[in-house]
Amino acid sequence: MARVKLIVNEEDVAPEHHALFDTLAALRGRISGPSTVVLHSPGLAGPWNEISEYLHRQSIVEPQHAEVAVCATARERDCGYVWNAHVPLARKAGIGAETIETIRERRPIDDLPEAPRAVVLYVQQLLRNNRVDSAVFDQLLKAHDPKWMVELTGWIGRYAALSSILNAFEVSPAAPADLLPDVPGPVARPRVRPPLATPRVTPITRREQLAVAYRPVFDAIAEGRGGSIRGPFPYLLYSPELGRRHLAVGSYLRYHSQVKPEPRELAIIATAREKDCSYVWAAHAPGARKAGVSEATVALVRDRGDIAGLPAGERDVVDYVRQVWRRSRVPQPLFDRLRDQHGVTWLVELTALIGHYGIVSGILNAFEVAPAPDAEPLPLA
Repeated sequence: MARVKLIVNEEDVAPEHHALFDTLAALRGRISGPSTVVLHSPGLAGPWNEISEYLHRQSIVEPQHAEVAVCATARERDCGYVWNAHVPLARKAGIGAETIETIRERRPIDDLPEAPRAVVLYVQQLLRNNRVDSAVFDQLLKAHDPKWMVELTGWIGRYAALSSILNAFEVSPAAPADLLPDVPGPVARPRVRPPLATPRVTPITRREQLAVAYRPVFDAIAEGRGGSIRGPFPYLLYSPELGRRHLAVGSYLRYHSQVKPEPRELAIIATAREKDCSYVWAAHAPGARKAGVSEATVALVRDRGDIAGLPAGERDVVDYVRQVWRRSRVPQPLFDRLRDQHGVTWLVELTALIGHYGIVSGILNAFEVAPAPDAEPLPLA
C-alpha cells in the first residue's frame, strides 16, 4: 500500500491545478505511476513530466534499445512498478523472452545478442560502478552518435529517478503483476577511479557549435546558469530539447522547491558521494557550507562516516539519500519522520532532487567530466 494518498482524480488537487491535472491525464488517458506521487508538488509535476514526454515521443534511441535500458534499470533499482509497466513494451519492441528473463533473473549476459547485451552492460556498469569502461562506451558510441549516447544515459537516469520515487513511496504495480524475484545483486564493485583526463565527446560550450534552430536553447541554458555552459549541459546540448527540459526541472528544485538550501545542498552532496561524482561534489560542497551545513557534516558525508552522531535533521536527510541509493527502499520510521516533520510535498521534492542529481551524476560520470584541477577533491575508493 502506498505511503501517501495517490493523486488519481481531479478533485485530489486544488482547483488552480485542475488544468495541469487534465493536461497530464490526457497524455496517457489517466494519471498513473510516478505522476500519482509527483502531483503532490504541482509546480514540479509539469516540468518533471516533460522529460518523460521528450524521451517517449522524440528521443532518437530506438524502442528496442530504450526498453532494454528501462528494464535493466528497473532490475538494478528493484522497481516492480517500472518492470511491470515496461516488460510489455519491451516485448512489443521485439525484445526476446530470453533477454527479458536474463535481466529479470540477473543471469550472466554473455550469451545475449550483441545489441541488447551492450545496452544492459552499459546500464549495469553505470548504476553499479558509477563508471563505464571505455570499451563499453566506445562500442555504443561507434554504433550510434553522441546525441544517442546522451539520450540513452538520459533514459537510464530518468528511470532510476522514477524508480526511487516509486520505491520510496511504496507504489505497487496493479495486479496481476509479474513480480521481480528477490535475486541479490553483486556485493562487491570495482575500485572507483577518477574521471579520465578528457571527456569522451567534445563538450558544447559555444553557441556556434549548435544549429541555428537550437541556439535559443543554448542561450536559455547559459542565462539559467549564470552566463556559462558547464556541468552536464555541454553534453546534454547534444540533445538540446532534452537539455532545456532538464534545466527547467533543476531550476524548480533549486529555486522554487519547499526544500530549503541547507537540506537541499546536503542531499546533493550526499548523492554526489553515493554516485562517486567528483564534479557534483566540487560544485556543491562549498554551497553546502554556505547554506549552513557544518564542516564536520561535510567531512562525514565525504568519508562515508557513521551518521549516528549528527543532529537529527541532518542525520535523517543523509540517511534518506543513502537508503534510496544503497537499498532502493526507505525504512518506514525514517519516511514517517521526514513526512511528519516537513509534509508530503517537501518529501516528494526531496526525493525528486535526489533522483535529479543522480541523473546529473550519471551523465557526468558516463562522459568522464572532471572538475577543475584545483577543485575540492572527493576521495574515491
